[in-house]
Amino acid sequence: MRALHVIILPVRKASPHKCESARDLVRAYVGLRKRRFSRGPAQRQIDCLIIGGGPAGLTAAIYLARFRLRTIVVDAGKSRAALIPRTNNHAGFPNGISGKELLERMRQQAYRFAVEFHYDRVERLEKATAGFLATTQSRSVTARSVLLATGVTNIAPRMPAEVHDEALSGLQLRYCPVCDGYEASGQRIAVIGTGARGAKQAKFLRSYSDDVTLIGPHGPHELEPSERDRLNSLGSRS
Repeated sequence: MRALHVIILPVRKASPHKCESARDLVRAYVGLRKRRFSRGPAQRQIDCLIIGGGPAGLTAAIYLARFRLRTIVVDAGKSRAALIPRTNNHAGFPNGISGKELLERMRQQAYRFAVEFHYDRVERLEKATAGFLATTQSRSVTARSVLLATGVTNIAPRMPAEVHDEALSGLQLRYCPVCDGYEASGQRIAVIGTGARGAKQAKFLRSYSDDVTLIGPHGPHELEPSERDRLNSLGSRS
């Protein structure tokens, strides 16, 4: 019997700025610059506070630090990337790399350029006279600008935590169709999701397997008749 791969569609957090990549984050900040600042030894102003220590936040931190801007990253230590047992689509790692190792390498690169890290959680963010005031669980930080790199949150299926973790580490449970579709080639795939987004991802995964089933996360599907007909025409079950 072929292995069953389950792929769960992520739910994106709301953000006042739509940043699709680390490059967008850097552009958003650079666009705020009004003049160049001297970077003498006595300069202690924080130019940019980055909230979130995942791949996007760390990439932005590296670029900003290399722009000679004082940058602080506040990271709660819950990056979705840390859950990836092994990614094979990150350029530069022909044999793949685990999410935890990738994050650690990126942190070490940021440390090299004097990025500061506070392993904490921001509980309040407000406008201040000289920029923004962020209040964490242990301190307050004032910065000229803030980049929100909070990423996305996985909605885990209803199952015991130990079963979830075993399936995740065993590469049977995945959270990114685009990232992991290739690894499920030719396997039985169950997609937990519904509506237009669920139908779209099920259709996408049909290009990797002829055995794709769309499972409603809370019971009956929220599918338009045209979406259901399209899935049926592709041989996908719902």
